[in-house]
Amino acid sequence: MVFYKKPAPALANVIFCKYFCSTILFMPKIDHDTKQKILVAAEKVFHQNGFKGTRTAMIAEEAGISRTMMHYYFSTKEALFEAVLNSTLASVFAHFKRLNAETKSLHDFIKDLVGVISAVLEEKPHLPSFIVNILNEAPQLFILMPIVQEDNLPALLDRLLETAKAKGEVSDRIDAENLALDIYGLCALNYLVSPYVQMKENRTETQMIQFNRARKEHILEFVFKGIKP
Repeated sequence: MVFYKKPAPALANVIFCKYFCSTILFMPKIDHDTKQKILVAAEKVFHQNGFKGTRTAMIAEEAGISRTMMHYYFSTKEALFEAVLNSTLASVFAHFKRLNAETKSLHDFIKDLVGVISAVLEEKPHLPSFIVNILNEAPQLFILMPIVQEDNLPALLDRLLETAKAKGEVSDRIDAENLALDIYGLCALNYLVSPYVQMKENRTETQMIQFNRARKEHILEFVFKGIKP
């Protein structure tokens, strides 16, 4: 007795198209708004939970879409994390590229640099903790990125420092790498400890924004006094 008969070629084609061709034809088109919604949700979830603590289901829920739809745009968590990194850091370094060291004094360059970093962090207040999470959990995803390797801030500072040192405006003990780290650290610290600072003084969100803006002048005064001969 024959229990199974191989379908005729024509019938096989019909069955194949019924179950597979329709799937291909009706796959959703790439929608920029949906993709952007996923990136915004992913940035928020990664900020809160880090790379290891984040599951794609959490991002899909935050974005208000299904996991299937999210995987259509980003096949893996790593791909989504890299996309968030690229979009976030691209906006940061875009500001830095506008800092033209060739036509500025060291004083003006530092003032502009602190202003740029402060503006970026006001827009993305969780960026410092986001970067710390990356460096703690998956530094290879961060350090090897081409956009990070393009960071030439120490080289720009080094040229300006040499000119300022020749004029006797800056101490010989100051070097570009440490100065860059000092500026980054001073600008980022209040955002890293923001919950403590806010709760300790019972500040509102608006008051925290005002506090962070006021710190810009404090940072500049601190840096300028620190580099004097």
